[in-house]
Amino acid sequence: MSSRGFVGWACERGSRVVDTTLTYVDSSVLLRSYLAAEPGHAEARALIEDERLLVTATFTLIEVTSTLVRARHSKGLPDADILIEKLHEEVSPDGPINLARADVAATESAALTIVRHYALGPLEAMHLAVADLVVRQLTEPGEQVGFATHRQSQRRAAKALGFVPI
Repeated sequence: MSSRGFVGWACERGSRVVDTTLTYVDSSVLLRSYLAAEPGHAEARALIEDERLLVTATFTLIEVTSTLVRARHSKGLPDADILIEKLHEEVSPDGPINLARADVAATESAALTIVRHYALGPLEAMHLAVADLVVRQLTEPGEQVGFATHRQSQRRAAKALGFVPI
């Protein structure tokens, strides 16, 4: 974890405001934070830049890098290398995003259970598994953990698992 410490923030859901200390960021949000033409870019960028304590899985780095490289080849994304460099800066020890690595066997087991219960894709389930196995351990009992994603099915599963959908 970085030395930035925990910064509390509020997420409004419906008519109530829920305080969260820590938020897991999945690849859909992180990718949108780099691609200005994507829906939700401004919100994703604001989340990354807002001094919140953010965590994502180490495999998110592979997911986002792969998508940016493929966009460079298929869509002619001219600044893919710059965006990849920015990604690496943001997950560096001084960056706003902390990387989490969970035990592989435990992650796969939890993800399989999540897939069976919520009919998610494998990587969506892996993100939830890492958030559940690693990120929850970083909070105090009773603290809410945010889960940021742009995928509605993953948001529903995150809520059912006790996360605050962001």
